[in-house]
Amino acid sequence: MTSLTHKKITATSVDEADNLLDAVVDELQQLAGQDGVHGILVTKTGPGQFTVELSEEVPFGVTEEAIA
Repeated sequence: MTSLTHKKITATSVDEADNLLDAVVDELQQLAGQDGVHGILVTKTGPGQFTVELSEEVPFGVTEEAIA
């Protein structure tokens, strides 16, 4: 699923992953700032694969990382 608050990323190199993750986290930080409730959860789902989402389980102003 990809939506405004949930993005999937696929990268073929570490540099590409870093750049994509930075861009998506920046985008979601702006959205999170509008509601002041959600934090950001970055989950590695496989080699070069990540999901980045706003999460009620992550405190506002915090970005957490997880491995699925």
